[in-house]
Amino acid sequence: MERRLYQRIPVQTSAIVTSEDGVRMKLVTIDVSSDGLSVECNIKQRNMITPGGSFIRDGRPVSVFVDMNLSSDNGLLSKVVARCHVVFSRRMSSELCKIGLRYADIENNGHEQLVRFIEQTLLDPKNAAI
Repeated sequence: MERRLYQRIPVQTSAIVTSEDGVRMKLVTIDVSSDGLSVECNIKQRNMITPGGSFIRDGRPVSVFVDMNLSSDNGLLSKVVARCHVVFSRRMSSELCKIGLRYADIENNGHEQLVRFIEQTLLDPKNAAI
């Protein structure tokens, strides 16, 4: 049973992810929801964010900062800058990983823009930028 307020929206856009150690990486989002997002990365990038795939550090979830722009064909642009906790890290193939992130804190009115983007995309899915 889906317990999300809004479902995951498949969106491929670039995102700048900054690790706890200050390493900045350009990754690709796979999906977004009102609660979090997933990003795709290679093994080296995964290890910079979650060493060895472990998303617990010093007894707490690993945190990252995410900066991304979501856009649609109708001109709706949503800038989201957020601190996120890593909730999962999965190896998808020999070189590809997926990292799930949950928003811990979203700057300014980013959450409202995100919800508007999701609502607009649900109304007209062909609007989501790929």
